[in-house]
Amino acid sequence: MKKVAVACCLLIVSLCYAQKPAKPAVKKTTAAKPIAAKPTVPEKNEWDDLDITFVALVDALVKNDLRAFTALSLKEVDCIDCVGKPEFNNEGFFVSADVFYLNIAKNFSLSPVYKALSTRGYTFDKITIKNFSPRVLPRNYKGDLVLYEAWVPTYLVNELSKGHKGTSHGFQFIKTDGKFKFYGLTSIP
Repeated sequence: MKKVAVACCLLIVSLCYAQKPAKPAVKKTTAAKPIAAKPTVPEKNEWDDLDITFVALVDALVKNDLRAFTALSLKEVDCIDCVGKPEFNNEGFFVSADVFYLNIAKNFSLSPVYKALSTRGYTFDKITIKNFSPRVLPRNYKGDLVLYEAWVPTYLVNELSKGHKGTSHGFQFIKTDGKFKFYGLTSIP
């Protein structure tokens, strides 16, 4: 009987031992670095800031808010599409922000640019023009001209008329003192 009891005990112990999980291997490392918690809100980048400024500019034009528009704009802006006598020189077609506003803001919400903006949206781009510094830039603006652009596909190919190549309008901004300022409006083709 003793042999059976010992055999049963050995069987029970071996079964219990087999049920214990093995300890995981521990890899020795040097000092452990704390893991930084990921922020719940992503940090804004310059494209987010440009988006906010662009939407505010469009909002100022739609609401006919000259004060808001001039706060977002340089004192003179490049506008090849403006009516009147823009001062053309090698730097562009510059008019005062007020003249631009008078040309563009009136019925802006009925314009093809706004209609396309509302239905098709816009995209951003950034270009650098080397060794170019027009006189309208703030005095503290240094280096090459960097234009941040919000492009609106105003007319698609053949939309306006058969054979028309399409038109896009670009709202251009510069970054100065960490903020975007409206530089001008251009179009292609």
